[in-house]
Amino acid sequence: MALKRHSRGATPRAHSRRATPGLILVLLWLVGINLRTVVLSVPPTLPALHHALALSYSAGGLLTSLPVLIMAVGAIPGAYLVSRVGARQAVTYGLALLAVGAALRGAFPSAAALFIFTVVLSLGIAVSQPAVPTLVQAWLPERIGRGIAIYTNGIFVGEVIAATITLPFLLNPLGWQGALAVWALPAAMVLVLWLVFTPTMKTSPQIGAAWFPDWRSGPMLRIGLLMGTASIVYFGMNTWIPDTLDARHAHNLIPLTLGVLNFMQLPISLLLTIAADAMVGRRWPFVLAGLGSVVGVTGYILAPVETAPIWAGIAGAGSSMAFILNLGLPALMAPSEVARTTGLMLTIGYGAAFFGPALGGFAWDWSGHFRFALLPMALGALAMIGLGATLPRLSVSRPVQPAVSPAGS
Repeated sequence: MALKRHSRGATPRAHSRRATPGLILVLLWLVGINLRTVVLSVPPTLPALHHALALSYSAGGLLTSLPVLIMAVGAIPGAYLVSRVGARQAVTYGLALLAVGAALRGAFPSAAALFIFTVVLSLGIAVSQPAVPTLVQAWLPERIGRGIAIYTNGIFVGEVIAATITLPFLLNPLGWQGALAVWALPAAMVLVLWLVFTPTMKTSPQIGAAWFPDWRSGPMLRIGLLMGTASIVYFGMNTWIPDTLDARHAHNLIPLTLGVLNFMQLPISLLLTIAADAMVGRRWPFVLAGLGSVVGVTGYILAPVETAPIWAGIAGAGSSMAFILNLGLPALMAPSEVARTTGLMLTIGYGAAFFGPALGGFAWDWSGHFRFALLPMALGALAMIGLGATLPRLSVSRPVQPAVSPAGS
């Protein structure tokens, strides 16, 4: 978002008549959807991948965790790319990598190809995510909150779509290769729409722009870890619901349980849209989110399998509440350096999320019992309570008007 005023950035060209604010919001929503469908389409295919490619549970956990790791590692380099080529071009590169990686990961019946092209599409996500807030600031300066909210809603919708329809409507008729490759089509379509309809900006490389985060900042490290706890619960549950239900002889519950887990983000995001001003920066919402996550994960582990969708829904509500509220913390802690503090938060948050599902897979292989795969998610939910309860006291204030950010063509 905000860059220091001594940086030289993007200068808007005359906007095309086609680039209305409504159309820009729709395109941002579609980008958000595609940044998640390619990731959340993998967990429903894991049982098939175990059989077809002889993937171990550890390999399955790594496969679903790999995009999260790339998002973590790529957040700061992504911010640098935005400073060099502009945010619009960065999203263009990201969508292209997304389409190519999604298509080719299902083109070859090989575990190596599956992992390689998962890295490719994950790089597309890592490049795109740091650029979107900059574009919202440049294209919708009077509607920044609405732009971010609609983009985030697109992310949630993409998660629901992939988790809900992949198994019954794609995997069964197309097999695992078709079920994974088909998500390249909407990504390619959005890329074309992006190139045709988004307004171009005249961009020059940033000189002296503050893009590298301050790793010595204790508060930033804290909110990064808080983001990590929410991501561990959410991504971990998405990863291990299919295999754990399969191990409990409840394969038929997989679509419903994944659907409820992801669907709960939608009412929570609507609630926070209405009540965010009263909740952002406060401790009690994070404690409440942590308690919900603890109840959801624990119930899923211990309760009868028939109730799995209920507990998954509670865990989804808690983790999504913490995720959304966490996105507002950098603006409160460092209103003049939102971009680079957000990059640090995403790096720590997604980095922590990577280890949860992966460690769960190792724990399952080591113990031979599915409940051990969910232990990192339970610990993450407990940590969410502790970090939320000790969050520095923050207050909402109107930030200083930022300089123009790079939103290049």
